[in-house]
Amino acid sequence: MIKLMTIFTLIFTLPIQLVSLRYNYSYYGDVVHSAPGMTYAAYFNAQTLRTQLTSPEDFVIYDDMIYMIDSVENKLITISTSFELEGEYTSFVLSDAYIAQLTEEGVTDFSDLTINGALGLDVKDSGIYISDTGNNRIVKLNHQFEVINVFSGMDDPTFDELAFEPKNITVDNTERMYVVAKNVYEGIIEVNNDGSFNRFTGVNPVSLTPLEIFRRSLMTEAQLAQLQLYLPTEYTSVQINEQSFIYATSKPSDNNAENTIQLINPKGVDVIKKNGYHPPMGDIHYIDGMNNYVVSGPSLLVDIAATKDGIYTVLDQKRSRLFTYDSEGNLLYINGDEGSQSDKFTEGVAIGYLGDDLLVLDRKSRTVIVYRLTEFGRAVNQAIGYHINGQFDEAAEIWQDVLKLNTNYEIAYNGIGKYLLREGRFEEAMDYFNLGHDQYYYSKAFKEYRNAIIKENFGYIVLVVVLLGGTWIGLKIRKTYRKGGSILYED
Repeated sequence: MIKLMTIFTLIFTLPIQLVSLRYNYSYYGDVVHSAPGMTYAAYFNAQTLRTQLTSPEDFVIYDDMIYMIDSVENKLITISTSFELEGEYTSFVLSDAYIAQLTEEGVTDFSDLTINGALGLDVKDSGIYISDTGNNRIVKLNHQFEVINVFSGMDDPTFDELAFEPKNITVDNTERMYVVAKNVYEGIIEVNNDGSFNRFTGVNPVSLTPLEIFRRSLMTEAQLAQLQLYLPTEYTSVQINEQSFIYATSKPSDNNAENTIQLINPKGVDVIKKNGYHPPMGDIHYIDGMNNYVVSGPSLLVDIAATKDGIYTVLDQKRSRLFTYDSEGNLLYINGDEGSQSDKFTEGVAIGYLGDDLLVLDRKSRTVIVYRLTEFGRAVNQAIGYHINGQFDEAAEIWQDVLKLNTNYEIAYNGIGKYLLREGRFEEAMDYFNLGHDQYYYSKAFKEYRNAIIKENFGYIVLVVVLLGGTWIGLKIRKTYRKGGSILYED
């Protein structure tokens, strides 16, 4: 009996498991089968590294080296790209320049510096930046792991009654720091290279429904005071690109589930493109409310990693998913699955690209899982790269290969349609845009097709107009003649 029930369970749940591993969303929002963009390739953990890891929180890949922080062991470790331990640091000596700075400030204690509960870090040419969360500061090291500066005490009214607890940090090429801190809802903290507070940037807006706005307009001040405070959502991660644009993720809320991925320009404005079928937000289908059967609520995006050609991936900690998008906001592929096996993760906290490979840090298992592009994923990325670089004919050839691997892939139809549109093959382009459900480009192709038909047949059109006009005039004259009986001409 138990064996029979097990068989029935597998029969009914196996398709669901396969869909969860290999799916995408169609134009209509349906879950459709899709070839996986990435597949498990390798892993490394405390055992393979022969070190102690208790709560690894974040890692950064810089100059063919992996830097990882552990908030319980209070240490920074370095790992080679062959996934071998290079070094580990639990204390940091003060550099001569920092000692001289402290001496000028009247400090006489020059003991080595230690970190406490650090949750994030970033590594640039200018140094190694650690969010020393437990000590309410940012520690800056040189590449010899010596302390060259410490930043704390942000001079802003926000921190008059709130401790500065940095969680996540990214640094631009001018050494300006962008920090996500605990319990800070005003936005991302922008810190000057000398450690002084500059401003909040990328404020995540609050959006009220028209009904909520109307209800509030009818309330008294006392009633408004009793309402739950609507706060902008809290950021969870930041990563800056070479153009000083900040990729950021934030927690979803009841009134903000579709704005959890942002691309913030230097002016502090979100310019993320949402030209795909659905907004970039992770899973678009989910169940609201608490239940004991499935994971409810929208995706909880906790980290973001960008790679070449504007492609980026976000990590959904709630369902252990990886969602990869292009620069237009098209969902390219979904990977990842929850579990304790070596190819799965249960509490992902950080991701990063090592070349074309994607590394995922699982805090619970203290393991880094390495995902590698499949033939399908590599073809998709290659086609996007060709298109970005203006090699449209090469892109169209690759999109044809993509369709051989996945006939449901609507993005490929649109890619081929754009090539045909540029080539002047408007009728064919219309067919592909129709298959790809791209109404905007279908309209452009139709307009060009209509203009081309008119241009090719202009002489015939003019002849028909002249003939119709002449016929009409002749009929008018004949009608007038018959009505009057004769046409008289006066001298």
